[in-house]
Amino acid sequence: MRNYTFFEGTQYPLRVTWVFGDEPGPVIMVQGGIQGDELSGFFTAQLLTRCKVRKGSLIIVPRANEPSILRRTRQINVDLNRRFDKEYNSFYEDRLARAIRFLISGAEGFIHLHEGSGFYNPKYVNNLRNPKRYGQSLIIDAAVYKDIRLAEMCERTINKLNGKIRNKSYWFTLFNTKTFAKATQYPEMLKSLTCYALHERGIPAMAVEVSKDIKDLGWKVRQQLRATVYLLREFGLELDVPEFSFPKSHKGQGFEVLINGKPLRGKSIELVRGAPVSTSGKAVVDSGLEPAVAVFASDRPNLNLLTAPRMALSQFPALEVRIDGSRQAKANIRWKGRRTDLPEVNGPVFLCWLNGQPRFISAGGTLQAVEGDQIILEGILGSSKEEILNLKGFVASVMVNSGQDVGHEIIADPSNFMAKYMLQGPDGVSRYRVVRETPGKKRSEFYLAITPRQIKALELQDEDGNPDLVNWADGQIRQISPDFYALKDVWSNGDRNKIQPFVDNIPVSWGEVFNVRPGRETVLTMRHTTTFVPVGRMVFKGTDYLQTKLDQ
Repeated sequence: MRNYTFFEGTQYPLRVTWVFGDEPGPVIMVQGGIQGDELSGFFTAQLLTRCKVRKGSLIIVPRANEPSILRRTRQINVDLNRRFDKEYNSFYEDRLARAIRFLISGAEGFIHLHEGSGFYNPKYVNNLRNPKRYGQSLIIDAAVYKDIRLAEMCERTINKLNGKIRNKSYWFTLFNTKTFAKATQYPEMLKSLTCYALHERGIPAMAVEVSKDIKDLGWKVRQQLRATVYLLREFGLELDVPEFSFPKSHKGQGFEVLINGKPLRGKSIELVRGAPVSTSGKAVVDSGLEPAVAVFASDRPNLNLLTAPRMALSQFPALEVRIDGSRQAKANIRWKGRRTDLPEVNGPVFLCWLNGQPRFISAGGTLQAVEGDQIILEGILGSSKEEILNLKGFVASVMVNSGQDVGHEIIADPSNFMAKYMLQGPDGVSRYRVVRETPGKKRSEFYLAITPRQIKALELQDEDGNPDLVNWADGQIRQISPDFYALKDVWSNGDRNKIQPFVDNIPVSWGEVFNVRPGRETVLTMRHTTTFVPVGRMVFKGTDYLQTKLDQ
């Protein structure tokens, strides 16, 4: 088994589990949590990570859209399951879609776990049972696509499922959306992930939908897990799923939150005006569900303080703890210390966070960033009110584009900003204005400069501990001695943690070991940690045994 988190340290982490079988076989991807108000899917996928695979391998993504799960809503900016018909680059959802497409490129089959309203029925029965409802169905885009016989696979699964469900009103039904037909009633499915997997990747793909109108969450998870196991066996994968006890309530999962080092246990907590708000947490009880956890300040409902810094320049009423979107605790803030506005003799001093570190910029000054860096606009030092800072060209929220960009995670990605606001600088550096637009305050601004990320060299270490400095040459093949190498470090013009290495399309951590074999090519790809866009690639080819002898 291998666990890895893409986009680690961002507001949209993507946790992935690979479960490798004892014998070779098909590689199947299972995903839940693409829409945050569909609880069954991410619980089912998380429970599946405990399975024992005898033949084949699994790629499991339990929570594909953690921000929407934490808010218990279908979407934050856009519906992630409608971003697979083309390459988008407007919101964090599009970065997730980029990584999910990458993961599915290594799979031979795909199962998507959902929870829909009502009960699907091909004919109208009542408001809860009709062709517009999705619950209790196995959804396919076509009965047969090329030589992939989706309907037959799903019908066999449905027969096994329904044979053990006593309540016939909860039986599953085959739902063929006929996505590729000209007269399809479901044209939006052309943008879905199952359609992408089937049409673009050419692999069998289907969705398992349980019903939101069945209130017993544990029952739904069990049925969805049964359906997933039956479908995996249809793919030729052999596995065993251990018994589990699903919690009756999602409350009290055993997570303790610390605010400035003190446990958040009461209904109120004291904070100092103008001081940092340090937030951390630790699991007390292992529920086995590995939930998504967040601490939100009431004035920044989409910024998880467990992974983002905060300075209390302005007062906010409360802190809230959420686990998989369920509110666990809420504490009102008792503010210690008051002050009036400090004079701005030489203009305001802006406070920003760059990769979690504070940066102070004077009016007219420049915040220097590298492509892929994380930025949070905090406010203005000495101000007694919530300031409005507008990064021109950046849209913080598609729902409410108010021009207020304070408290949002901003990724330094010029292709994500509106081109008309870019002020081209020297050497390809992109510059943008950050403007103070607070009512009653003098208008002022500073600049954000974004330099393209560059890799200059790598430090490898062989099995004997000898260092090897490799000049980075994008796209080139380099001959090296066969050995096990540790990927020790990278020389670049930015933070190492903002570069994500991949060895033969498998993500690796800095310091992790990879193997270069005689006569074989090993592909090392670097991607931006925050955007998943490639930075470059090199190929290491192990010299074969004969060549090594001749060199000696």
